[in-house]
Amino acid sequence: MAVRDLQGRVTHQSMTNVVMLVRDRPRLTEQCLRTLYETTPEDQFNLVIVNDGSGEDTYRLVLNYTARKDNCRVVSLFDSIGIVGWLRNTGIQASERYFGRGSRLYLSDNDVAFTPHWLREIENCWCRSDAKVLGGYRHPFHQPNLTRFGVDYTDAVAGYSMLIAWGTWDRYGPFDSHAKGVCQSEDFAFCQKIIKDGGKVGYMREPVIAMCGITNSEGKSAIGSEHFPRIPGLIYE
Repeated sequence: MAVRDLQGRVTHQSMTNVVMLVRDRPRLTEQCLRTLYETTPEDQFNLVIVNDGSGEDTYRLVLNYTARKDNCRVVSLFDSIGIVGWLRNTGIQASERYFGRGSRLYLSDNDVAFTPHWLREIENCWCRSDAKVLGGYRHPFHQPNLTRFGVDYTDAVAGYSMLIAWGTWDRYGPFDSHAKGVCQSEDFAFCQKIIKDGGKVGYMREPVIAMCGITNSEGKSAIGSEHFPRIPGLIYE
C-alpha cells in the first residue's frame, strides 16, 4: 500500500528498500541483479544501485538491466570513491529520497546471489527474532555466541547482507566513512554500537543468499573464501 509521509513523499509501507553497491565485476553484477529480480516480486522491494565508478562494461550493464524497472534508481559516480561507509550512506539517502521509507532497509553488495523466497524468509525470521540487524549469510569466521529463532547471534554481520529497521538506522547510523580493515569496517562498527547498547546482531542459520565474491576488489583471495560453499550453476570469481 502506498501512502504519503509528512513531507509528501510516497511511501510503500509493505516494501523493503534495497541498497546495492556496485563496482566492476560485470558477471557477478549481472548474476546479482538477475537472481534478485528472478526470486523477488517487484511489488515487494525498491532498489537503489550505487555505482562506484565502474568501468564502461559494468556501467552499461547496470543501466541496460534497470532501464525498464520502475522500482529501481541508479546513482552513478564517474570516479571510484572506494569508501564503503560513505557509499552506503549515499545509497540510503537516495533510497529514502526516491521511494520514501518502506517497511525495512536491506543492504547488499554486488557479489552475491539471491535464493528463491529470500526476502520473505529473512523478513519472517527477523520478525520472530529480537535481532536489530539480520544478515542472510554468516561468514565462516563469525562464530555464533547464541542461537534462537533460526538466528545465530554474533558480533557483526558483513556488509553484503544486512536487514534493519529504519528506526535502527535513525538511532545508530550513519556508517563510519573512515572505518577500515578487518574488525574495523563500517559494518562491524555499526553492529558494535548496537551490541554495546544492549541490542542483538545475527545471521540466518539457513542462509538465504550465496556469497560469490571469492576475491576482493584488488583481485586477491577474500578472507575465508575457501570456506564458502559452492552452489552448482552460480558464478564465483
